[in-house]
Amino acid sequence: MGSSRKYEIHPMNVKDALKGLLDLSSLMLDLAYASVIHDNSELAKQVVDLEASINELRDAVLVHMSVAVRSMSDAERSLSVFRAADIASMMAYEAVEVARMVLRGLRLHPKLREGLMEAEESVDIIKVHDGSVFEGLTIEEALMISGVGFNVIAIKSGDRWIINPDESHRIMRGEILVVRGTREALERLRTLVEGDLG
Repeated sequence: MGSSRKYEIHPMNVKDALKGLLDLSSLMLDLAYASVIHDNSELAKQVVDLEASINELRDAVLVHMSVAVRSMSDAERSLSVFRAADIASMMAYEAVEVARMVLRGLRLHPKLREGLMEAEESVDIIKVHDGSVFEGLTIEEALMISGVGFNVIAIKSGDRWIINPDESHRIMRGEILVVRGTREALERLRTLVEGDLG
């Protein structure tokens, strides 16, 4: 397996850093969830690799807020930001622990896995087959023709993983999509990706 693309982090203000932290922690939970219900160690490894990016974003929030605090009133106003950063970080670290469980070879009971997959919203892993109507389309274009809402949270292209791909990414035959959506959306999406517009 190839190395994971590091989640891109650029110089940012505290608002952008906090948003990035919240978004990435949510993404990691989705990936960890998918790694468990599909017993996928490659996805689990991606979650563990993203821990460094979470630490970097959390540090960015703490540094920005520490510099901004100049009085007791500033400190009191900053508490909500610190708390949000702590909550997001804890979510991400829990996702990492779940992923490590998968990497250690621990398995869910089949009934529990079945129950998770029947939740109103789930995560599926779908391979783009030859003749798929999605082949050659960008994610944005695939969203438009599918008629359903879904979110591509990761793609395996060859031996490389793309985490949180841009909507401009062009879907190619043989790629593996990790997709979040409702059960109905995922069923429709699987039909489309397998090459039948229906």
